[in-house]
Amino acid sequence: MIPSLGILLAGVRRSRHAIAKTTPVSALAALLFLAAATFWLLFLGPLRSPHTTLSSGASTHGLGATSCDTTLGEWVRDPAGARPHYTNATCAFIQDYQNCMKHGRPSLDFLQWRWRPDGGPGCELPRFDAARFFRIVRGKSILFVGDSLASSHVTSLVCTLSEAEIPTRRSADGFEHWRFPAHDFAVSFFWTPFQVRWRLTSGPPAAVGPDRQGEVFAGPNDLHLDEPEERWMPAAKENDYVVVSASHWFARPAVYYRRGQAVGCHGCATTDGNVTALPPRYAQRAAFRTVLRALAGLDGFKGTAILRTVAPTHYANGGWFDGGECPDTQPLDRDETADMAEPEGGFYRAQLEEFRAAEEEARKNGVRLRLMDVTRIMLRRPDGHPDRYGHGAGDHGGFDIDCLHWCLPGPIDVWNELLLQIMSG
Repeated sequence: MIPSLGILLAGVRRSRHAIAKTTPVSALAALLFLAAATFWLLFLGPLRSPHTTLSSGASTHGLGATSCDTTLGEWVRDPAGARPHYTNATCAFIQDYQNCMKHGRPSLDFLQWRWRPDGGPGCELPRFDAARFFRIVRGKSILFVGDSLASSHVTSLVCTLSEAEIPTRRSADGFEHWRFPAHDFAVSFFWTPFQVRWRLTSGPPAAVGPDRQGEVFAGPNDLHLDEPEERWMPAAKENDYVVVSASHWFARPAVYYRRGQAVGCHGCATTDGNVTALPPRYAQRAAFRTVLRALAGLDGFKGTAILRTVAPTHYANGGWFDGGECPDTQPLDRDETADMAEPEGGFYRAQLEEFRAAEEEARKNGVRLRLMDVTRIMLRRPDGHPDRYGHGAGDHGGFDIDCLHWCLPGPIDVWNELLLQIMSG
């Protein structure tokens, strides 16, 4: 990135002190460099760093005339945060593992922050406006496909929209449906931890859906990496927006298949000595490649497909089952380093790369493919997880500390603002 003019001048001064004598040629070169740099800064603007470019494009669309990257910024105090769009008292859809208020989280300071992208006033991310959202989506529908984090996003959106209208709810064929009849808008959710075809190699194959998630921890899983999940993909073409996202389950033991043949395995023993040990990122990348290209070429689908990137965990001093915790009480400051552990870092990179690879095919087929990049935003919110307040005393469903899911309401509500930004573009 081009430094500020002051830094350029300081650099020249240091160079001048570093040599005994400045020749006319070198002085002229320095003046020409300064003139060119000044022209660039004043009229063309700063160069974007490669890191910024990686996650720009879809994630920056819709924030006014300037080019803004919503993934770069900071969490700042928000006086309006004292009144969230919803609470557990106003929305009946919040599940226990998300319900930090119900389970006695001692401080609600984590609600007092909003995400402010870099770039100045033209790059503000507006607070979610339900009336504006409903104007855009009237007569339309959206399908979310993914795991419990996708479920949390759905709950956040539905609870936020409930300010304007209480929806009806029904379940059918593995789908959850919410309808807002006064605004002619529908939200659907299909729970699948991999988005491609899968089954348990031990345990009941039918153990899917939000009411039976406890049964699918048995594993390992068979993952058919080249076949989209056969139940949600046909439903995608019936919706105007489809949001895909699941990543965390790829870290679990699994056997990987292509064209019906086992090609690899992670964290499990197989009877076939020819099956290669492969890392989780291999399967996650392959699955997103399959799903994104299937959506890009889905016959009859002319809507918007949205890839929501991985939301990092924040376990310290251990993991899910071995004493890990997330004791932070505030977002990370701008000058604090935020490192993402593996395999999540690899998951994130794979999502960005596979998104870019699928863009051209989607464009040719009339499908809008958009990126909702939440990773670096959420990486700076270690304070937003349930920690020990995702369950009642003695009732923890197999784990005591939760640093993977997010409190509702909480930082995850910014995803609705990013969704509205994409829909507005």
